[in-house]
Amino acid sequence: MTRPGSRSANNASPSDARLAASLSGAVDLSGLKDRADAQKRGAGQQAGAPAGGAQSSSATSVQVTEQNFEAEVLMRSMKVPVLVELGSSRAPTAMTATLQQMAAADGGSWVHAYADVDQAPGIAQAFRAQGVPMVIAVAGGRPLTEFEGEQPEDQLRLVIDKVLEVTAGKLEGAGEQPAEGEAEEPSDPERDAAENALAEGDLAAAEERFQALVDSRSGDHSLTEALRFVQVSRRVADENDPAAEGQSEQTREVLSKADIQIMAGNYAGAFDGVIAAIRTSAGDEKSLLRTRLLELLDTLPANDPDALAARRNLATALY
Repeated sequence: MTRPGSRSANNASPSDARLAASLSGAVDLSGLKDRADAQKRGAGQQAGAPAGGAQSSSATSVQVTEQNFEAEVLMRSMKVPVLVELGSSRAPTAMTATLQQMAAADGGSWVHAYADVDQAPGIAQAFRAQGVPMVIAVAGGRPLTEFEGEQPEDQLRLVIDKVLEVTAGKLEGAGEQPAEGEAEEPSDPERDAAENALAEGDLAAAEERFQALVDSRSGDHSLTEALRFVQVSRRVADENDPAAEGQSEQTREVLSKADIQIMAGNYAGAFDGVIAAIRTSAGDEKSLLRTRLLELLDTLPANDPDALAARRNLATALY
């Protein structure tokens, strides 16, 4: 994984970006996990059986309960987008079968996850659902976009294609079985711990663990990308940027807007906004803006076209 999490459309509002930045603010994972753990400690109950709209689970369509939400939605979304459909067994819709068929036809590029809100009210509460059916696209452990009400297949296709477009190359992928004689990739407990903290919405722990990885593995730029993106996520989620304290209101607004644009996937817009501010600033503010831009550039691979263009523009702005 080069960048933990995925970004939505370029016109995301600050509130949407904060929602994407803080999983714990959008999905009360701790509450779901606590409830699941309590049930496991009880009479050893099994997770609820599929009911209503989604009758079975497959590689591309799964039944989600409060007990398996973390594994089936959050962790799975680190590899491919997951479209979570909130429905009710008391009012099934044809959209459920349509999404199942579309997920199967798309060959595992995304997963349909059905949650019966009558059986799993905690999931509906976590997503702050006002009614069903409701569909939420999740990638990298974060909500990307959502819609309410039953939609025809052509509209579903537009949503799915857009989700696949904005997450292309930013997730681990469904993965393939290693060829015969090919060794599987070795496990990486330290990186797994960092990614798990991110999936659980613990951005402070995720930043600490990715920072430790960067310090010990200086040659792995993907870790730097992950660290920088988590730092952006924390600033947006906390609505706090310590580095901007004492700076002018204009500079604070530039930095805040750049973070929000990064979270929304609008990298070029974020870079251009900071570079424009660099051109008209001086002294400490210019130095801060330059430093921040270099950090933001590290959210992308060094050879990314947007990053390369921004570096050229920065050189022009400085000299």
